[in-house]
Amino acid sequence: MLIRTSGFLADFAASFLYVPSEVLKTRLQLQGRHNNPFFKSGYNYKGTAHAARTIIKQEGFSALFYGYKATIFRDLPFSALQFTFYEQAQTWSRQWMGSRDIGLPLELFTGAAAGGLAGVITCPLDVVKTRIQTQIHPASQPPVKQTPVVPNPVTHVQPKPKTNPTVKSQIRSISTSSPSTHTPRPGSVNLDTSSVVTGLKLLYKTEGVAGWFRGVGPRFVWTSVQSGCMLFLYQNILRQLEMHYSSDNEMDSAV
Repeated sequence: MLIRTSGFLADFAASFLYVPSEVLKTRLQLQGRHNNPFFKSGYNYKGTAHAARTIIKQEGFSALFYGYKATIFRDLPFSALQFTFYEQAQTWSRQWMGSRDIGLPLELFTGAAAGGLAGVITCPLDVVKTRIQTQIHPASQPPVKQTPVVPNPVTHVQPKPKTNPTVKSQIRSISTSSPSTHTPRPGSVNLDTSSVVTGLKLLYKTEGVAGWFRGVGPRFVWTSVQSGCMLFLYQNILRQLEMHYSSDNEMDSAV
């Protein structure tokens, strides 16, 4: 219980620093490279520093905290679930091994399983968080220059060539549009909200349950690796500190 509470509070305290970095990360990842000719995401930053300056200038300092509530709604349950699953997995592993030292493979597996399972459960909250942080706000977009329409000169109309009646004509028109030529932003709908609950409802309405779990595979891999490494290092550092303090106490008692 103490570990879960500590992780809960630690995430909350760190959120004031990592939420702005999360906003920058998601926008830069969505954009791709600077002046990307293949995809128009609505962002065009040269780098992290340029992205931060541009966001503050065009959208205000508060824009660095877009999706703050959504991030908290994602990370606090994730931490609570992660440590709950980890404690239970550690208990089962120690009972199975009959020792407190369960070995390196089980140490890594219990941490990775706890993080991966917590990541899958909180995936809908992560999807909403990412959509909120990367949605385009019309007020922050530069005005689009209107180009004058020049009428085409009158050209000689060529007669239609004769077609072979035995050849079937193409009924379905072929679209030549691409993500870079679309007027609206391609992809998901703009949530246009900062409410997690409203975002979840809109996702379900437009994309169904599958919309809640977009990217669940990469999220499972990422949270598994991150949690496995983090919890393994945490346990080893904790053991080293316990050994250090126990040796100091023995030396003090001997004196």
